[in-house]
This record gives sequence, structure tokens and C-alpha cells, in this order.
Amino acid sequence: MSLRLPRPMHEAMKALAARRGLKAADFYVETVETFIRDHMAGYRHLFAIENDAVHISVNVPVRFAHTVRDAALGRRVTPNELVFTAVSHVLESANAEAA
Repeated sequence: MSLRLPRPMHEAMKALAARRGLKAADFYVETVETFIRDHMAGYRHLFAIENDAVHISVNVPVRFAHTVRDAALGRRVTPNELVFTAVSHVLESANAEAA
């Protein structure tokens, strides 16, 4: 899956994945699946990506890519906007837990 995310956000996801003993790609899948299942309905708006975001590639199962695409279509947003919002959500939650 090709995404655009700010580099600091991607680096934070990789670090959080490592602390949890996960590969970054697996953590992205877990993060987005949990967001779609448990949190997306509560978000009225999903965040747009920043123009200066870097391209990253994450190896994910085809099934997951289809899940993201279908959920994004249902909300009339891009898959990247859905992933960006999910990542923002998990990083915000992790920061709150650390405080």
C-alpha cells in the first residue's frame, strides 16, 4: 500500500511498533483495522494529508487494502485520508498514555 504521511508520523509509528514488538507494516494494519472497527463512526470528519508528506510503502495483505478502500469509499474520502486519521488517532492515544 502506498501512502503519504509526514515523516515524523511514520517514524513515530515505527518506534511504537518496535516498542510493542511488531513490524511496522503489521502495526499499520492493526491500527487501521481497529480504527475502522471501533472509532471511525465517531469521527465526523477525517483528516486530509499534508502537502509535504513523504511517500511510504507498507506491505499489507490484499484483503486489508480492500477493507481500507471500501471503508474510505463509504465515507467518500481517500484511503490515505482514512489511514492518516487512524494513525493520528493511535499516536494521540499513545501520547496520552505516556503523559
